[in-house]
Amino acid sequence: MMLVRSGTKPTPVTPVAVVAEHVPVKIAARPAKKWPVAKGNPPSVENRSPTELRLDDSYQRSTDNGASRALIKRIATGWDWRMCLPLVVSKRDDGSLWVIDGQHRLAAALLRGDIPFLPCVIGVYGSVADEAAMFVAMNRARKPMNRLDDFHAALASGDSEAIEVAKLITDAGFTVSRKTGSQSWVSGEVAFTSAIAKVLRKHGPTVCALALTTMAEAFPGEVLNAGSSMFLALTKLSISPPDGFDHDRMFRALLKRNQREWASFLNEVKGGGDERGLQLRKVLLMAYEEEPEVADAEG
Repeated sequence: MMLVRSGTKPTPVTPVAVVAEHVPVKIAARPAKKWPVAKGNPPSVENRSPTELRLDDSYQRSTDNGASRALIKRIATGWDWRMCLPLVVSKRDDGSLWVIDGQHRLAAALLRGDIPFLPCVIGVYGSVADEAAMFVAMNRARKPMNRLDDFHAALASGDSEAIEVAKLITDAGFTVSRKTGSQSWVSGEVAFTSAIAKVLRKHGPTVCALALTTMAEAFPGEVLNAGSSMFLALTKLSISPPDGFDHDRMFRALLKRNQREWASFLNEVKGGGDERGLQLRKVLLMAYEEEPEVADAEG
């Protein structure tokens, strides 16, 4: 049996969406002279047929790859008008319409064949070069959602996998972090929700729960500097343990070092994810072999 300290586990709390009361906000006008002159002319917002819209291969990314084809099919299969943001479109001198941003939505609409129009923000650009410059600027300015923001949003939406991952974390006595930067982590927080979800999908909740509980008991009050790697290493040991593997003996070996010390064994690992987990698994097994069996220790 795994050594587990006595005590009660926290009761997981089902996420509840909190809707703030709408309070009108008065925005004070600022003198225009403090701001640079706005560029370009205001665009028009129009609904246009997908068959009217064209793509310029000179600056658009290729969709002739597995990832893009899968994305287009996913958008087409789960088409939701509430997620169809306006496409950014350039109107050229001859009146033709060229998509700067939104080519996957366009491809999905064309694939379906039953989407009569797409909302478009149509502007006039000076040249193809100007369109390409806008394409680059828009993609560089776009801030992707980080994995923890994505997880918390999924949790709030009632996503079943996110709820199960959150329950595994809270049942072990941890909380889910809101910050991805390791410098901002505090003790008792878990940021490696993606690693837990991956193991959960492939090996089930028992393996995840054992690894998380072991970490909670071995490193109380510590920041999980090597949290993801330690979790993966422990789950890999549970999935394919060596002959005669003793969880209690492994637990005693874990207690010999703190999280920061275990993390130091990963300083030279170039890869991430599974490679770091495999490396730490090797280190844990070496520590396990050095740890005497209970009978030897008592003798």
